[in-house]
Amino acid sequence: MPAISIYAHRGGMLNAPENTVAAFRQAFADSAAAVECDIRRTADGQFVAFHDPEADRVCGRNWKISQTTWPHLKSLRVLGKEPIAHLDDILNLMILRPGKDFYFELALERESDAADLALQIKRAGVQNRAFLLVFSHKLRFLEAARKAVPGIGSAVMPLFPSDMLGTAWRAGASKVCAGWLDWPLAKQLFFFGASAFDFKQQVGEAALSGVEISAGIANNPREVRRLAELGAKAVWTDNVPMAAKYL
Repeated sequence: MPAISIYAHRGGMLNAPENTVAAFRQAFADSAAAVECDIRRTADGQFVAFHDPEADRVCGRNWKISQTTWPHLKSLRVLGKEPIAHLDDILNLMILRPGKDFYFELALERESDAADLALQIKRAGVQNRAFLLVFSHKLRFLEAARKAVPGIGSAVMPLFPSDMLGTAWRAGASKVCAGWLDWPLAKQLFFFGASAFDFKQQVGEAALSGVEISAGIANNPREVRRLAELGAKAVWTDNVPMAAKYL
């Protein structure tokens, strides 16, 4: 079996507080080739890594990220341990990890936010290793980012694994992250679609066109092995050491 990369979802949230610089560093130490974080914009226009619209689940405060300023948010600690990651923290880490890729899932409200994010990434000089990530029904954000910074990395999450190369072409993306829906029975539906539409063949055809197909989120040995058998070029996981053990 060819080498399969390991990518850390939310920085590998089972081994460090999610979406924090500490999580990203730990994921790289555990052999991840890339990390993903969710990007939101604060009330004063700052970009931060945060999954939920509000801070209550991981920080214990019922503050909406988009309605709270950065000076307030930076006082919080994720799971009581690590500060919320500001975009500047992430860009600095990218500069210090030249061989690693970063995926930014866009939890943004306006296309102009995506353009501003792309411009800040370009100013740091790391746009070739930054992949802006959206679901396939939100391609307008990728279009706005690429208009601002032509050539910045683009990644797309298909709602169903039936035409992944076509999804990549429509998105103008070089990366496809499959299987990410978190709906009831979504994982069963993904594996059904992967079987019905020959996932492995799709991966091969995409590779010939310069498109990488990764899949996840795999958090137990069975899922990791199953995605590897399907031919995924990389496996997304919340637990990088576990995935490394079974790949």
